[in-house]
Amino acid sequence: MFKTSLLSILIWLPIFGGVLVLLLGDARLHAARWVALFTAVATLALSIPLYCGFDGSTADYQFQMSLPWIPAFHAEYHLGVDGIALPLILLTAFITVPVIIAAWTSITRRVAQYFAAFLIMEGLMIGVFSAMDALLFYFFW
Repeated sequence: MFKTSLLSILIWLPIFGGVLVLLLGDARLHAARWVALFTAVATLALSIPLYCGFDGSTADYQFQMSLPWIPAFHAEYHLGVDGIALPLILLTAFITVPVIIAAWTSITRRVAQYFAAFLIMEGLMIGVFSAMDALLFYFFW
């Protein structure tokens, strides 16, 4: 079960983390920064099983999950990873951590909005790289 839902977790964890950071706002700036960093590190940590469990000897999509999404259009919430998407997902998860650390003190205005936007963008990028349905790809794009 965890293998099939891993991509979904990698997509929605940073998005929900970004929404939480946005709700904390600049009034609770210290907490917002730490939530952003924790979310980015957790997303990176959860991407490691994706790399370790990937079978490079096959061209098949892996870690697939498919759920009905919009039946009227035959659209599904269909995710999967191939050999091209894997390094892009790992790079996205990795680079978010140093970006958040680098922005820790250099961003001084609308800090929570910056961190929230970056986390939400991370989740949407992972969604773009793993979407196997055209409508879902467009939704994440």
